[in-house]
Amino acid sequence: MKSVCFCTMAIHAPYRDRARRLINDLPSASWLILTDKPDDFNDLDVMILSHEPTGPMAIDYLQKLPKTGNHMGAAAYHDKRFALIAALEHADTAIFLDADSRLTGIPILGHFPTGISVTPLVTKSIAEHLATCGSWRLSAFDELACYLTGDSSILSVARWCHETCISITRDGKECSFFDIWDRSAKFMQNLNVFSGEGGVLGLSAAIAGWTINYESLQPINALLKHESGGPKEK
Repeated sequence: MKSVCFCTMAIHAPYRDRARRLINDLPSASWLILTDKPDDFNDLDVMILSHEPTGPMAIDYLQKLPKTGNHMGAAAYHDKRFALIAALEHADTAIFLDADSRLTGIPILGHFPTGISVTPLVTKSIAEHLATCGSWRLSAFDELACYLTGDSSILSVARWCHETCISITRDGKECSFFDIWDRSAKFMQNLNVFSGEGGVLGLSAAIAGWTINYESLQPINALLKHESGGPKEK
């Protein structure tokens, strides 16, 4: 098995607390934490990357932005790309888990194919997914696809990627993947669309030349419990 580094993003107190619990669920693993308060993790044997958010986080929706689900969506949390990039400096495979997740056991990790792997919660194309979930975002994705490729036909080919559990394994195409993700995040934020991270992941993977793998994360997904439920207050 290639070397693996787990990572997560812990911005603001509720997510820092949850990240600590998640790390303690798998203490023998190599961990990298992207956080706004590095000192909160000094007592743990983890790598820490200090970070100031580039887009709205959960606390912004709790304090000043319209509630989620009212055609503003939820924060896309595109900043998790920085955690994955940093983790890949230390390992062949970076596995991102949402901080508000728990592992109920120790996963037995197998082979990770190069490129991107996600959990198979959604396997539809971006166009198919948006037809039934958050269709108000479709015009923004049409614009994004045209910006990246010249037309929107790729939306019928590129797959939606569920974003709570992601692995990236290096093969040389990751630089292109992260560059497209960066450009896409900025484009969508300029449109004030902070929902649809899974579509951005799928577009970035397709343009970079990766096929989505839905199998390699199954040992983790079988033990993963995601709290979800929107922004956390405490």
